[in-house]
Amino acid sequence: MGPALARMDVALVPAPELGVRRLPPVVVLGDEPVRSALTAGLCAAGVDAVVGDAAVAERGVVLVHLTGDDATVRGAFQAGRTARLDAQGAFVVVTRLGGDFGLSGVDDPTLAGLYGLTKTVALEHPDAFVRTIDTSDDTSVDALVAELGRAGPTEIALNDARRHTTAGVMLPSPSTTPKLDGNDVIVVSGGARGVTAACVIELAVRTQARFVLLGRSRIDTPEPAEATQANTEPELMRALAKLAASPAALRKDVGAILAAREARATLAAVEASGGHAVYVPVDVADAAAVAAALAPIRAQWGAITGLVHGAGVIHDRRIKEKTDAQWDAVWTTKIGGVRALLAATAADPLRVICFFSSVAARTGNIGQADYAAANELLNRLAASESRRRPGCVVRSIGWGPWDGGMVTPGLARAFHARGIALIPLLAGARAFVDELGGTGPTEVVIGGLLAGDSAGPSLRRVNARDYGFLRDHSVGGTPVVPVVLALEWFAQRARELRPTAYVHAVEKVAVLKGITLRDFDGAGDVFELHTTESRADGYRFELRSPGGALHYRADVRLGDAPPRAPAPPGAGTQGSYPHSSAAIYDRLLFHGPDFQVIRRVVSLDDGAAEAELSGVTPHGWATDGWLTDMASGDGALQLAVLWSRARLGGASLPTGIGALVPYGRPVPGPVRSVLRGQTSTGKRTLSDVSLVDAAGRVYAELLGVELHALPAGEYPGKSG
Repeated sequence: MGPALARMDVALVPAPELGVRRLPPVVVLGDEPVRSALTAGLCAAGVDAVVGDAAVAERGVVLVHLTGDDATVRGAFQAGRTARLDAQGAFVVVTRLGGDFGLSGVDDPTLAGLYGLTKTVALEHPDAFVRTIDTSDDTSVDALVAELGRAGPTEIALNDARRHTTAGVMLPSPSTTPKLDGNDVIVVSGGARGVTAACVIELAVRTQARFVLLGRSRIDTPEPAEATQANTEPELMRALAKLAASPAALRKDVGAILAAREARATLAAVEASGGHAVYVPVDVADAAAVAAALAPIRAQWGAITGLVHGAGVIHDRRIKEKTDAQWDAVWTTKIGGVRALLAATAADPLRVICFFSSVAARTGNIGQADYAAANELLNRLAASESRRRPGCVVRSIGWGPWDGGMVTPGLARAFHARGIALIPLLAGARAFVDELGGTGPTEVVIGGLLAGDSAGPSLRRVNARDYGFLRDHSVGGTPVVPVVLALEWFAQRARELRPTAYVHAVEKVAVLKGITLRDFDGAGDVFELHTTESRADGYRFELRSPGGALHYRADVRLGDAPPRAPAPPGAGTQGSYPHSSAAIYDRLLFHGPDFQVIRRVVSLDDGAAEAELSGVTPHGWATDGWLTDMASGDGALQLAVLWSRARLGGASLPTGIGALVPYGRPVPGPVRSVLRGQTSTGKRTLSDVSLVDAAGRVYAELLGVELHALPAGEYPGKSG
């Protein structure tokens, strides 16, 4: 089983209180009258602050930009290049995009580019005081002064007297497919080559749509005769060496030939998949040229119904060494390109819009201040478009590093050294297509272990949109997190931290406090996965609420090879069972339709039980790419509950599991669940359960399943 791709939403969470940190001497720049008022407030608080010019290199800077354009963001980059950014320096940006960094969508989110810039400054200059503060209309100067006296995370949002910061919240895989077909016309920038081309081909396979691939270069220029038999870059270099005027010209000619060949191969692959594709040479940042290029497309194929912006360039260099020209090249391709595309399709009935952003926008990235800034603005433009077009699926995907594209072999080795898994081309392309299905947030981050993600807790948010099936796991009318979901989260977290390892067991599981979901139909309930111990063979985790309440604890044991499955168990018993599956769920268990996975209880006696369960995730749960089969896992626990009821005379709930051992994914078909009882007392039972797939292979075991009788004897609402 290869590494699963992590999928995250970017959400606001309460900002921690981390004490006080004094602001060093700063020059305050930006919009009046806030600039002067903030300067006066800082001086009154004892900070050496002056209103001045960005050329004051011996000071840090505080940039107050409540309104602005591309030049404002570029000017902030230039200020960061000039400002003092050592332990006595600072780089602070104040914006007004609603007190949520523009996540909910604003008319003009241009200043959101400052956030990617600031996060990169923080990485490149860790000793400096670096902060982004987004405000709402009612944020006072006093609140800003107070915030600048606090230590804390780089990003702070002030709204309604509350402080928030951003965090990545892990999401389940999407569960729907794109509502696109052969009548749809999808415009793709940068789609003829690299990772975007792989995504286009996969989308063509799934939809047979028609594609307009936009690229800067021509691909129909005849090749020199000398290049006919040369296939690789070294072969082309040797074949064309005598024709080139200089080594630089040779490299350019070879690059153009290889690019044109790749583009033609992409067109052929789309056609072979049942779709159709044309290539249009155009500068994607030239709005007039893009509009002109799409006019004949509409005449031939009809209105544009999809838009994918994948074009981008990088010029990696730290802020202090980065030139204005490099900034402009990166910014223009991403932002000039997306604006030209949106303008050219403003009147089209777009059904899907997808922007290729980067994890660098989420975390910042050393050497990529321009790239992080442009992609962060791309994310917020997606939020704005989603608000403008309620019937359109809009996504901005912050990709982690791919195994291809702009990731060179040297970069790939560096990522591997840091433990960051690269996105395989096919897995990434499939993830891209899945995102166009309509479920999920506008902005998502997809990759292996994401930059900076190993340090703090990993967050999970549970709401009706992402975990709709939990509505059928309700006790007393309130959804409850099932034990099997906590086990899956623990397994996921271990693989995030060590993506090439295999999960051998989730063990020593302690259920300390059940989780009821109070905001399931709203924004959702957020939980934290803390790594409390790291060992050579795995980790110890705790699942907590943000307030600190401890719900679950478990160890995850890892190995370099898959665990070896045991032989399937024989028939445990022939004892009869008096209840049908309908009666079980009507009278004995609290589970709703999505969790009613027991087809029938084959047998049950004092020492064993056996049941037939529905096959792999039979109810359409969004669990593609998960490490365990949650549906049958919960069915195994349900069988343990029924056996426990027969022993104890009433309802019970799990309080601990010795180990969940996953041996692999089951084949489709019915599942055999075999329970072997260990002990039974007046209030407690202990049992082991094996899950056997339709091929007769044990694909999971739950060992040491401990249940305790409910004091009331029954679940709320059940009469037993």
